[in-house]
Amino acid sequence: MSELPQRQLFVVGFFRSGTSLLYSFLNLHPQVRLLYEADLLANSLVAVSSRYDLKWWKRLDFYNSCIRRHKLKAQPSWNQVRHSHEAANILYQQHAGPDRLYIGEKSPSYYNSLPLLARHYPQARFIVIWREPKAVISSIISAGKKDYFFRSRSLPLRSLVGFEQMQEDVLYLRSQGTPIFDFCCENLVENPESILRPICDFLEIPYEPEMLALERADYSMFPPGEHQDKARSGSVMQNADSPPPVQGELSGKAGRYLHRWKAKFQNQLTSRRYWPDASANPPGRLEVLIDKAYCKAHRFYSEQLIPVVYGVFPMVGLALYRRWRGPVLSIGSFQKSEVSRSSEPNSAPTKISVVTPSYKQLPWLKLCVASVADQKGVEVEHIIQDAQSGPELEEWVREHSKARLYVEADSGMYDAINRGFARATGDIVCWLNSDEQYLEGTLAKVARYFENHPEVDVLFGDALLVGNTGSLLSYRRTVPPNIGHVHLSHLNTLSCSTFVRRSVLERGFNLDTRWRAIADAVWIVDLLKMGIPMAVVEEPLAVFTITDKNLGQSSLALTETEIWQREMPTYMRLFRFGFILRHRLSKLFNGAYWPRSVTARLYTLSSTDERATRTVSFLGFKWPHKL
Repeated sequence: MSELPQRQLFVVGFFRSGTSLLYSFLNLHPQVRLLYEADLLANSLVAVSSRYDLKWWKRLDFYNSCIRRHKLKAQPSWNQVRHSHEAANILYQQHAGPDRLYIGEKSPSYYNSLPLLARHYPQARFIVIWREPKAVISSIISAGKKDYFFRSRSLPLRSLVGFEQMQEDVLYLRSQGTPIFDFCCENLVENPESILRPICDFLEIPYEPEMLALERADYSMFPPGEHQDKARSGSVMQNADSPPPVQGELSGKAGRYLHRWKAKFQNQLTSRRYWPDASANPPGRLEVLIDKAYCKAHRFYSEQLIPVVYGVFPMVGLALYRRWRGPVLSIGSFQKSEVSRSSEPNSAPTKISVVTPSYKQLPWLKLCVASVADQKGVEVEHIIQDAQSGPELEEWVREHSKARLYVEADSGMYDAINRGFARATGDIVCWLNSDEQYLEGTLAKVARYFENHPEVDVLFGDALLVGNTGSLLSYRRTVPPNIGHVHLSHLNTLSCSTFVRRSVLERGFNLDTRWRAIADAVWIVDLLKMGIPMAVVEEPLAVFTITDKNLGQSSLALTETEIWQREMPTYMRLFRFGFILRHRLSKLFNGAYWPRSVTARLYTLSSTDERATRTVSFLGFKWPHKL
């Protein structure tokens, strides 16, 4: 444990200025452990939500997934927090633990909050990073093509106004004796060690060569998105995929502001590196006033008002707004799969972990195991999580399969699945119940889809419903789930044809074991609320067997659904018909209500060693309530 009291450290720079790269370097030092963009000191979300006892940590996590990204655990004492800096201290200390000398945060959102941070943390140290303004604007525009946040039309101009604000604040804080180290991102990229050594001297800690080993950095707390690819690459990428230079009015405005800063700040800061790119003339006084007023209005909306809304508005309404607005990542999701139906599966480097919860269903388990074992063109890890079914099942699994068997008591099916998730080592994770099975080539197709669509974190597919004898009963076309319909009606996706990146699970998205029969629906709603990017493959991937033991059709499921639906605000329940109508129209437009000719090969109780062929020329779409 550190002998010195822990100190706060803040890494600040405008968005797209290299703060994530510096964060990765610093967090490799054994005495530094910073939070990644919690942002709670930049707004009033904690203050307003705690005032109304609305569990500020859940609101914060819904706002930016901070709690899950850092795998933080809520404590009873969190209910007593009333101020943002108190909440920040709690999160910093839990994330860093007692052994790190420097705790704190890296966040571009603090670009205009340096004096505020210094007031809350008088002993804190600051590292401020600059980047050439035109390069920042170009990077923002490029990131806006992939991420909702960077699409804001005001953000490029705010980068200029914010750049000036940071320079003013750095000089002011230095005059007050606040320790601040500033440098240019370009220097860090050109020669990381030349910047990291002076930073370590500034922090009064020894320089560690392991700080340069970016391939060992932990990127699990980074939000998802292609705009983070360079930061997550494990290397310093100087010129790869650089966005095109900014042109037009923004380029001219940036040049004029550089002229203004050159005259105003002269050579007091390392940002002087950019003065040679200054234009011949500065911006006019009226131009500056208009720019600042425009940015102040947009900053109030996006950096103050929106967080307050997230702090007090009903979360269901916020989730619906987020879904209407579009996913957090701008992706071409919910389109037809690019996987060819006629092509043979190719070898895929992606590894898939299949988790099967098991309890006294050996006849069905044999079919399930066989359907996983014969998947080709992909590395598969099959984990069977058995709740002490007995020696017969254990002996069969060990003698007739390559699955990893874990036998231990659990608190129900969803607890068993979570245990399997924790043991999974694949890039993609899924669960397949004992009475379900995959169709031929499914996992290779899934692996290729995820490889071709790195922006997608969850993938759904169609499914075939069969009876006890393996007879085809129904074709279930999957459409994108929406929160209102799932919460107020039913879950329209089937778990046997659902696949998720393990990185999502590592952010804390496990199944809620409070529920014994509907945790999969609650899980999907949680993913939707957080804007996890999803896609649908309009192709059958799995087989769901209709038996008298299907948990989702039990009386327990109906009871839990009623309880869960009561958690939704009354005014939202009034729109139940609208949510159902929207879902039905989506199914109609996606061909869910048309009968189709289907031929499938699957395992049956009378054909456990090889797949039997089943053909139906006019297969319907209805859910068979009775066999």
